[in-house]
Amino acid sequence: MAFGETLTHLRKTKGLSQEQLAEELGLARQTISKWELNQSKPDFDYLLQLSDYFGVSIDYLIKGEQGDEPFCFDKTNLNSGRHSRIKLNKATAYKWCFCLGAVGMGISLLGIIAFVICSAILPHTAIVNGRTFEGLLGFIIGRHKLWEFMGLVLLFIAGCVLSVYSIIKRMKTEQ
Repeated sequence: MAFGETLTHLRKTKGLSQEQLAEELGLARQTISKWELNQSKPDFDYLLQLSDYFGVSIDYLIKGEQGDEPFCFDKTNLNSGRHSRIKLNKATAYKWCFCLGAVGMGISLLGIIAFVICSAILPHTAIVNGRTFEGLLGFIIGRHKLWEFMGLVLLFIAGCVLSVYSIIKRMKTEQ
């Protein structure tokens, strides 16, 4: 995709007219029109502004490659000479949130399963304040593993919340 097509696509995706985009950048509408028709190209400063405004990299603006744009550069870091990937586009950020949540759930679930297996292999009975605990609770209390088990349960819950949150937010951004 040429620069003009990419710019037109990004502008329309945000629901902007050429006039509205021109106003955001402090330009004339005709300038935006010429860019979109590939009759002229913006200078580097405007590429930076467009990159920041649409949340895409300059590379994406110029090359117009399809697919999710993983990051854009922060203008202050470019000016200082440090090129760091610091701002994720929303769709990619939500994908990473989902993956992070899924990994957290998976690791914690494996840990909880390990506790269940260990309690079956190494049965333990714990007596606390006259109450007898056997099985998984007996193992956890008797082996003093309550904090580890609670950490796994909290990690599982956090993973679930993060995954569900990212799914909901991603669905909202795609509408």
